[in-house]
Amino acid sequence: MKSRVPASGRARRLACAAALARVIGLAGLLTHPWTASAAEIDSVTDREIRLSDASGAIERRLNDALRLGVERANARGEVCDESVLYAELRHAFASPFIGHVIAESLNDDEALDSRRVRRADSIYRDLGLLDAVSVYWKDLSAVVRVGDTLMGVDKIGHFVVEGWAYFETADLEGEGVEAAMTWGENAEDTYFGFYTTGVHSYADLVANLEGLRFWQDVVGRFDRPIPGGRSSRRPLVRCGRRLGLFGERRWRVAHGIDLDDYVSPAWDEGVNCCSYRSAEIEAFVATRVGELSEAAGHDFSCPVDANACVKARERYGALAPRLLHPRCLAANAQPRPWWRFWRGGR
Repeated sequence: MKSRVPASGRARRLACAAALARVIGLAGLLTHPWTASAAEIDSVTDREIRLSDASGAIERRLNDALRLGVERANARGEVCDESVLYAELRHAFASPFIGHVIAESLNDDEALDSRRVRRADSIYRDLGLLDAVSVYWKDLSAVVRVGDTLMGVDKIGHFVVEGWAYFETADLEGEGVEAAMTWGENAEDTYFGFYTTGVHSYADLVANLEGLRFWQDVVGRFDRPIPGGRSSRRPLVRCGRRLGLFGERRWRVAHGIDLDDYVSPAWDEGVNCCSYRSAEIEAFVATRVGELSEAAGHDFSCPVDANACVKARERYGALAPRLLHPRCLAANAQPRPWWRFWRGGR
């Protein structure tokens, strides 16, 4: 399989992106806003609105893409070639022009029970064009509920697309999880975060890492960086014969994608707080969050659920300091707020 970019090439690419992002980012977004992958959400405004669980709808999209990728891999005639399988799955989960194509389709799905907040009504409404160019131009992504977790649909894009970049770096190129996480952190500090949205999203980093676990689960032969999920480690895709002991060997979907294996409270930016490019941006956001808290009669400042942070620390163990915002990392268990709105008031 062709490597994404040699390590030195990735370093040069990242350095160039960091240097040029401020100069060309605005022009790129203005001329081709549909190609931009950076997006942001408002995890606080209208947080009390009860949403139905979107897990089933999102899993159907993901599993449709999984089956399509497997069908296309088999159609190419190569007998259970992993490189062909990965290539076709990548094409099924993303497009060359809109990498987060599934996330974009979810964002546009009016049938999906989601919370949609316009930038002008959001906690980011005081930010100017140069503060957060992507947020200003693209507006905000929708927020959905997956199990017990409120998350932006943009996280699904991170899960399958940046998750692949982590997987390729860590496992296929053999550089390890540390190198993959460093790439993700640098991206959040430049073109996926600070230089485009003004926001460094720790929740994005969590979705990236869980995406690594997903890609490891495709054939199930890689060591996971974190425990949890399907304890049997059964692969999502297996190679077998069509008619028992007879017939040609081909890929088949053995198990569908279950988001409960991957989504954690740390995907919620109201729990796993964001950092901001400047103190001024953070002050703008804090002022709006304070106004929402005062109007609602309870505190929406991050983390909104200290207990969720405790669970996240337990889940990610030694990796938690690189995945959780310092406030979430330091949070202590608290009585559950009365206003939490699902499963008896999470």
